[in-house]
Amino acid sequence: MTVPRPGRPEHSADDVRAVAALMRSGLRSGAVRRMTVPLRLTVEDGQGARFLVMPAVSADFGLCISKTATITDGPGPTVTAVVPVFATTGELLEVLDGAAVTNLKCAAVTALVTDRCATPGSSDLGIVGSGVQAWQQYLGVSAVREITRVRVHSRTAAGAEALCARINALGRARAVACASAEEATAGADVVSTATTSVLPLPIAADLPEHVHINCMGAHTTESREVSHTLLAAVTVVVEDIGTAVAEAGAIHRTALDLAALETGGQTGLGARPTVFSSTGHASLDLITSAHLVGRTHR
Repeated sequence: MTVPRPGRPEHSADDVRAVAALMRSGLRSGAVRRMTVPLRLTVEDGQGARFLVMPAVSADFGLCISKTATITDGPGPTVTAVVPVFATTGELLEVLDGAAVTNLKCAAVTALVTDRCATPGSSDLGIVGSGVQAWQQYLGVSAVREITRVRVHSRTAAGAEALCARINALGRARAVACASAEEATAGADVVSTATTSVLPLPIAADLPEHVHINCMGAHTTESREVSHTLLAAVTVVVEDIGTAVAEAGAIHRTALDLAALETGGQTGLGARPTVFSSTGHASLDLITSAHLVGRTHR
């Protein structure tokens, strides 16, 4: 049994593509629909700390996981998570670092959805946010599209500059920091939002008709990083409709879930804007864990 610690080598672009392919296979084969995935359970201690549990069981993969996280206001780390991975025979296979699972999952599902929704020639990426998940957005989008230009806006200029430096160090795209969300997103082929904002972000109003938006940050049933007006005017994609409605509101009832996106013969997605309104789903944590412990579905 191993528990990866912060500081170990980060996942590679090959890992992102491999997990995205495993997700696609699980969706197309029906393995994801056959999983048992309850809604996540959140409990509070009455003093501001929250404890989340996200279980999933898959006979196809022969695995059971239960991602468990704590969210506090500090001091120290504000989010700590682990993912115990069991074989369905009851054997404990590994205990994975929750951040490692979450980060790879987010990059991979971003790659999966972006590959399906973004126009093939997309090369211009706008990012709002500059934290860990903003970096996963760059990794996910650039895994499936030849991104040559990246514009980044963050609530702190230092954060935006740091993310740009990290992207530029790879030598595949030119990244620049922007003074506003509008400047970062205007005319972009793909937009990624990865913030803690509970109010719609002031992204550009003149987005191209083919734009694809990955909305990965904070959400409630009342709010999301993009406005309800925008969500009502686009094709919305979610991991799972039941989860999205319960956690991010009834406007998601008419969305495409990932299984429909992969198996429903959807055409012409590039003819109108698309938004991946992500709430997370433990089925994808299970698939990511399967990759990390070396399991493919049976």
